[in-house]
Amino acid sequence: FHLSSLFRSLSFNMLLKSTACLLVVVSTSVSGFTPRSHCSSSTTSTAHVRSALQAYPSNERIVKSGGGLPTVPSGDCRLFDPSEEGMLGRTGNMQNRLHDGVEYQYQPEYLPAEEPDTPGDLFVSEAQAWLEDFDGQKLPPIFAKNSKPVEATVLGRMKLIDDSAPGNIQHVVLKLPQGFHYVEGQSLSVIPPGLDPNTNKPYKPRLYSIASTRYGDLLDGQTVSLCVRKAEYTDPATGQVDPSKAGVCSSFLCQANAGTKVQVSGPVGKTMLLPEDPTKDVIMVATGTGIAPFRAFLHRLFMEQTIARHQFQGQAWLILGVPVTGGLLYPQEFAAMQESSAGSHSLRIDYAISREMQNAKGGKLYVQDVLAENADTLLQKLEDGAHIYFCGLKGMMPGILESLEQVALSKGLNWNTLLKQYKANGQWHVEVY
Repeated sequence: FHLSSLFRSLSFNMLLKSTACLLVVVSTSVSGFTPRSHCSSSTTSTAHVRSALQAYPSNERIVKSGGGLPTVPSGDCRLFDPSEEGMLGRTGNMQNRLHDGVEYQYQPEYLPAEEPDTPGDLFVSEAQAWLEDFDGQKLPPIFAKNSKPVEATVLGRMKLIDDSAPGNIQHVVLKLPQGFHYVEGQSLSVIPPGLDPNTNKPYKPRLYSIASTRYGDLLDGQTVSLCVRKAEYTDPATGQVDPSKAGVCSSFLCQANAGTKVQVSGPVGKTMLLPEDPTKDVIMVATGTGIAPFRAFLHRLFMEQTIARHQFQGQAWLILGVPVTGGLLYPQEFAAMQESSAGSHSLRIDYAISREMQNAKGGKLYVQDVLAENADTLLQKLEDGAHIYFCGLKGMMPGILESLEQVALSKGLNWNTLLKQYKANGQWHVEVY
């Protein structure tokens, strides 16, 4: 990284000879991805100069800067402003580099609390900032409608649960078309291939909560991850799974190999967005694959080097319900977050493993039991402005609402009044299916 030499150049021709590499985390081990730079070294050949001139989108900026004449002062950012165009923008870091030149020293505030071992096939940038313009006030536009889906490509998938857990849940990573962006808490639709035999028309789109941050698992801003359970029907008479009644879309995704083309549309959704106030607590209640948006939340708040992580001052509390320990989703990732310096005091995780744990009455432990057992903490957080999110099968909500009503009654409070208040304040977020 010698960006200072780039901006010391007094002529555009000399600018073309400089090297400025902004590296992003990209794995070479996934579907042929290789790290690349956004500016490359140039030669003095006429052809290369012409090529470099074409790389700058605004000829007007070049003309105003002197068009190759030595009129651009040292450190001037009129040809390329890293705060606006670079992937380290909005950190203030680049300005310090330009000022200090070769004397620049990495500052602690720009570095992770720990220095993990980095695999040899990864290049790690200091920060991610090029997708930070999107927030609750400015969401990414819908890139594709259901009537005109676009093509994504499967990069890979893996089974998330072991054989002791019922069913089949897969983590599927897709490469999206250039320009297809989303934010944490949104969803996208997948249209399975083929025709519906009942209508002889294309299948209807299936909506999936996104399980990755806006940067994707590869941190390239061009991928998306889904947490998909293969929908299966068990014949009550035989107790056997009937393969003829398996979910069309979920079966397609759970069996797709790398390179498979997938029709997608979206993104959509405003209900499950993170709070705009980074001081507010975030309470997440999930069952099964309802963990998807919360994985994205937690990666953004505790793993990635973004402004959101550094600004977050609240506590994140995850309550996940699964039938058996082997069915826990992403437990290693969450454990790593809790072991970090930030997560050790601001990330709480409670698992409700129904077939292995008991509630206070000796029955199976479900997510609503965890809420009831922590009633005082829950109500205090909500009164202090915490946002609470629910995601999973719609059958989870009646038990949760009944439990919360009992909690409110035990405190002499009217639950319906409280619920209206939370909804009016934008603290109550539900996405069930």
